[in-house]
Amino acid sequence: MKKTVLLYIIFALVTVFSADSRCNFRVVVNKEKNDLKIFSIFVMPGNNFDLKVLSREHITVQFNNNLLLPKKGVYSIIAPKNKGNYDLLLVDSQSDSMLINVFVKVPLSKKKGEYLNGYRIGNYPLKPLSNDPVYEKPKGLIEVTEKNKDMKLSPNFALSDFVCKQESDFPKYIIIKERLLLKLEYILELLRNKNIGISKFKFISAYRTPYYNKSIGNVAYSRHIYGGAADICIDEDNNGRMDDINKDGILDHKDAVYFYQLIEEQTNDRSYLDFIGGLGLYKRNEAHPSFIHVDTRGFKARW
Repeated sequence: MKKTVLLYIIFALVTVFSADSRCNFRVVVNKEKNDLKIFSIFVMPGNNFDLKVLSREHITVQFNNNLLLPKKGVYSIIAPKNKGNYDLLLVDSQSDSMLINVFVKVPLSKKKGEYLNGYRIGNYPLKPLSNDPVYEKPKGLIEVTEKNKDMKLSPNFALSDFVCKQESDFPKYIIIKERLLLKLEYILELLRNKNIGISKFKFISAYRTPYYNKSIGNVAYSRHIYGGAADICIDEDNNGRMDDINKDGILDHKDAVYFYQLIEEQTNDRSYLDFIGGLGLYKRNEAHPSFIHVDTRGFKARW
């Protein structure tokens, strides 16, 4: 059994770090469709989550080094009770693999006043905006430490990309919606297919604690405090300006407009339907370069 586990881990490492970031099979996990070789889900301690494999191939599934068997095609998995991340590993008969990081969150109920383990969170609005469930107060947060901060959540993004900008020591706490990860990977792949030279996005802002969000004067129901938004820029040379992605030889706001338009054009594409949300355009100032805002609120919003 130990040899089998070791072989699957070797297969996973070989395929995860290959140039191709997508698998030959797909899954539905925590209600999200995924075919990325590395993906992450975020669950509460002891909660159940389901995994369904969409493949005709035989897939071996292990969670936390334990072999799992499906019931009527569905794997019903119970998250550990202790915070941290756990490996959910899938390998098919062709040695193609998918590693799903299962992060067990820290309950928000452990917050004392505005603080969770010394990290200032602030207070979430008591009621959802317009009774929309996407604005419900979160039940838990992901713990980020000095040790795990560089851990990959997906092929191109790590925990550290989503940490709030407020100054503090570790541990820090964040929220990330799984669909935001999928949307960011989708947009990155779109840009690369348009022959735009980009390794990854520069994050102007991702998760914000309610405390930090209030301190910068943003709206109380910002999608950032719910882990469903990112402000992103393309700045490969790190010069504080959006790159010349429209290839007109000039670094100006038109590059950000072009970035915005590329995403807007996807609105009617069937592959983009799950990612409908907010899209905003922001000009360069002394604090940041031009950037765009994307989120996964579930309905179209533009500014």
